[in-house]
Amino acid sequence: MHLCKHGFREGYETWTEHGETHIGHDEGDSIANGEGFDEVDRMDQMLIDLAGDNPPIVDEQPTPFATDFYRMVDSASELVHEKTTHSRLSAVARLLAIKSRHNMSIAEYDDIIGIIHELLPPDSNLPNDFYQSRKLLQGLGMPYVKIDVCYNNCMLFYKDDASKEICDVCGANRYEEGRRTKVPRKVLRYLPITERLQRLYAYVDTAKLMRAPSPSTSGKMVHPCDGEAWQQFDEDFLEFARDRRNVRLAVATDGFTPFGRDAAPYSCWPVFVTPLNLPPGTLLRPEYIFLALVVPGPKHPGKNLNILMQPLVDEFKTLWEGVDTIDASIKRSFKMKAAYLWSVHDFMAYGDFAGWSTHGRLSCPCGYGCLGFQLRNGHKACWFDCHRRFLPMDHVFRKQANAFRKNTRVLEEPPRRLTGEELQANVTRFAGDDTFGKLHNWTHVLCFRQLPYFSKLLLPHNIDVMHNEKNVSEAIWNTCFDIGSKTKDNVKARLDLAMICNRPSFHLVQKNNGKWDKPRAPFCINKDDKPIILQWFKELKFPDAYATNIRRGVDLQHKRILGLKSHDYHIFIERLLPVVFRGFLPDNVWRSLAELSYFYRQLCAKELSKDVARSLEQNVAVLLCKLEKIFPPGFFNVMQHLIIHLPYEARLGGPVLARWSYPYER
Repeated sequence: MHLCKHGFREGYETWTEHGETHIGHDEGDSIANGEGFDEVDRMDQMLIDLAGDNPPIVDEQPTPFATDFYRMVDSASELVHEKTTHSRLSAVARLLAIKSRHNMSIAEYDDIIGIIHELLPPDSNLPNDFYQSRKLLQGLGMPYVKIDVCYNNCMLFYKDDASKEICDVCGANRYEEGRRTKVPRKVLRYLPITERLQRLYAYVDTAKLMRAPSPSTSGKMVHPCDGEAWQQFDEDFLEFARDRRNVRLAVATDGFTPFGRDAAPYSCWPVFVTPLNLPPGTLLRPEYIFLALVVPGPKHPGKNLNILMQPLVDEFKTLWEGVDTIDASIKRSFKMKAAYLWSVHDFMAYGDFAGWSTHGRLSCPCGYGCLGFQLRNGHKACWFDCHRRFLPMDHVFRKQANAFRKNTRVLEEPPRRLTGEELQANVTRFAGDDTFGKLHNWTHVLCFRQLPYFSKLLLPHNIDVMHNEKNVSEAIWNTCFDIGSKTKDNVKARLDLAMICNRPSFHLVQKNNGKWDKPRAPFCINKDDKPIILQWFKELKFPDAYATNIRRGVDLQHKRILGLKSHDYHIFIERLLPVVFRGFLPDNVWRSLAELSYFYRQLCAKELSKDVARSLEQNVAVLLCKLEKIFPPGFFNVMQHLIIHLPYEARLGGPVLARWSYPYER
């Protein structure tokens, strides 16, 4: 009440009355006031913070990476000359930053360095050219390799093929024609991850964090180590699990357009690698997500992404054997090993990465147990009434003949999940043969299957919950609001419904003038209620940084909301859905949607109880069957079907927060 009446005290920026203390300010701290330009460079302190006060070497021979790194630390305290406060390292780092910012050539950089040397004393310590400057920063451990690629992504000019100039697959030229020098048409940028993993052990604090946590004994999953996939890997490879410093890695990739929508179409595909050993509060922070590959455009690489990731796979093979690394926390070296644990992608990239096509009636990545069918009018794959077989054998829904398909009871048992060895045998047998789309959806053999332990992984690929939430909530919103071009309840859906289901009240009705009328479905909002709901969104407010300003996209004239992003749909389906539609939809429809909202809230919690995960796995089929009794068959594409597998993956992989795309896309 005091703040509401009198407000904050003017000038009260440091809350001394509430426990804060004054922080002293030196005279040279404020650069904004034109001061501080001559202050001492603190590049050395930054590197000391990164690697400790002294090289962590006792009586052992340092690794090449450690030698380069601590040589660079020494250069941070070496001044360019006696009359300056700038160190040799800080000067080089800033010059290289200018070169990168202004896209300078090496010759231009060398010319500028030459002019600077003429202005400096003869005994200055500044490098003489670009080569020496880059060598000085070699200790950062961030090299990258340029690998020429066939313009059609058919092959890499790599290893034994490094000297070839014609693609073995399509016959395309490696170099641009009409040039005096050999200029490659397309280049893959590969950034090795080994030295960056070693650098995590070069600093005492991060070295301690890189020890994998022990599984929780409370029955709650808060880290990937609490999932069955991690624990089974430890049982299968006891020697790897014996040293908690050995690293489990996740791989993620997604395409983006770097030049904006108004520029010419261009799609670039970065591949990220992140260590999973870190504790929950540090896991997947931006500084621990490593860029490993930059796959060039301009077109989508498709299944050839498998070819372009071969350098990364080769490095994973080396990491599985182990590399010598200095552990700063104990000042001794050890053999650091690393293993691929799983991948994270949207569903389209899932198919390109895993080698299982995500198109057609076989697109469900579980294998051969979840077959869809083709809608005759909608011409799309559908998974309507494919979930009753996941119910308990005595469940009442199994025997309801007309609640789902016409005159259909389901007595089949749930499909059996194939083991890693069985999947390995199937992909080796079927990939690329004539039975594609009929018996299987294998398109190619994933390059990561070259890893000796890959067939032992319980969860090699994750269904991305972020994109699943976005697609499911978008379908619900567009269908319940009956948005013409996006609703799943269009004319074709009603024609398919009349063929598949026994719901005469949903059938199209022909008027006296010969036109057809589509009766309003009970799951559609009345047109008089739409402005009320949109006005509620217009007045909706969130806490700071909780969600975007959704009300800016509310269009009362056309009765829709524009510009919603993935996180907006995340907030919508988990928090707003039960509130928005309550009182505007029949009770059975609202309750089913509220159950779906609560399902996602439990699934995406920071702490997921193992008992809750098993309960979700048992009840998710019932939830989907309730939705099937409400919505038409055209509503149930593969995204709605994938909900059936999310609790199973949560049980294997642990909390969703470590297995969705938000950290990578941000």
